[in-house]
Amino acid sequence: MDRDFVTSDELLLHKLELLKILSQRDNVTLTELMSEIGLDEITILHLLNELKKNFILKIERDRVSWSHGDNPAKIKPWGWKYVYRVVLGSTMLSARTLDSWTIVIAEHQTRGYGRHRRPWISNLGGLWLTAKLEIDPKITPALPMYIPTVLCRYFREKHRIHVGIKWPNDLIYKEKKLAGFLIEGEIMLDKARVYVGLGVNVNNDPPLETSTSLKEIIGKLTPRNSLISFIAGYLAKVEDYVKDLRAVQTEYLDLLETLGRRVVVRVPSGEIVGRVRSITETGELVLETDTGLHKFKSDEVLELRHLS
Repeated sequence: MDRDFVTSDELLLHKLELLKILSQRDNVTLTELMSEIGLDEITILHLLNELKKNFILKIERDRVSWSHGDNPAKIKPWGWKYVYRVVLGSTMLSARTLDSWTIVIAEHQTRGYGRHRRPWISNLGGLWLTAKLEIDPKITPALPMYIPTVLCRYFREKHRIHVGIKWPNDLIYKEKKLAGFLIEGEIMLDKARVYVGLGVNVNNDPPLETSTSLKEIIGKLTPRNSLISFIAGYLAKVEDYVKDLRAVQTEYLDLLETLGRRVVVRVPSGEIVGRVRSITETGELVLETDTGLHKFKSDEVLELRHLS
């Protein structure tokens, strides 16, 4: 097979097939991969070396293995139903058909989306996850503050990097996006069914200049299963952790890099420039402009940019 005649889409398909095989076994030989994928050894080695840029793989003689610490198929978060797929349209849409307290993870999404249904680029090596919760409706307003603060804590304590929050709930490092969140849900009598979508740039190579990854920041690949376990643990006990809403708000504000900054807020009617003075108890942005104070809910804002 001549790689010069292989399209990028075809290469991606072969990489995904390799990941599927590696996720299901402790190790596999090059001969077995040649048989199952139908490519020559040189091409397979080329694909494996490409994958090693984003996944913790080991190639010894003729055997290939995927580190258990980086292979999400090898983890079973306690207390959760767990679905791992190499390819999905959207983890968020998949989770809607499953039971509450289920985590869905995919290596690649063909129809992933973020806020305002904008396409979410989920390239190989990142963590693309949706957790389906069933919780007391009273605590749902705390989730957009609780989740980014928890993940911010992980990066600061585990990797010693100064990660902050950009309103409403993006994680940023030196003004570049490291992670994003999407929360959807519905109220059912005395319970809220909530879908928490997380996209974290771990070992992937973000295609946008406005984004970064943990790999880029610390200069090496990181086993992703420790992050999955951390997230699963904190989400499983979310009702206990957010009982003190004031404490959640205080930590969120301490980490919020948007506070006090001059920003551009883009809404459907246009752009507004001002300085962020505060965040209300319900998470609204309070912007001071030449015409006075203005409040914005997160679902009203299409984009926010820091100016200073």
